[in-house]
Amino acid sequence: MKKALLLVAIVCSFAACKKDKPATTNSVFGKWELRAIQSNLPNPTIQPAGNGDIYVFKSDSSYVRYLDNKIKSQGKFSIKITEVRDTIKGGTIYLTNPTYTDAFQIRPTTIVIGSSAADGPSYYYKKIK
Repeated sequence: MKKALLLVAIVCSFAACKKDKPATTNSVFGKWELRAIQSNLPNPTIQPAGNGDIYVFKSDSSYVRYLDNKIKSQGKFSIKITEVRDTIKGGTIYLTNPTYTDAFQIRPTTIVIGSSAADGPSYYYKKIK
């Protein structure tokens, strides 16, 4: 009888467990379209969807940059993450063509390139694919 009760308790405990959803990882891979530009002014400049300013980051560390839906540049990229806070990862991004390094943040549905903290603009890109 004790074995039967123990078996019922074990089965019930497994049935009562619910699987947690895996944590969403902030991945840079995919297609990102510019949605806002923030300078040291209080209000960002909003960019409409379909504006053609797009980055495509691929898992082989290559990227393509589009302006007005035409290829502007392409090359290799690397990201160095130096800070993690909740769902935001920050660091630097390095692009090879043209050679360019800037501040970088990745959030669940947005990446930010640049930093308005040093009088430069921050470019907010929304993941579209």
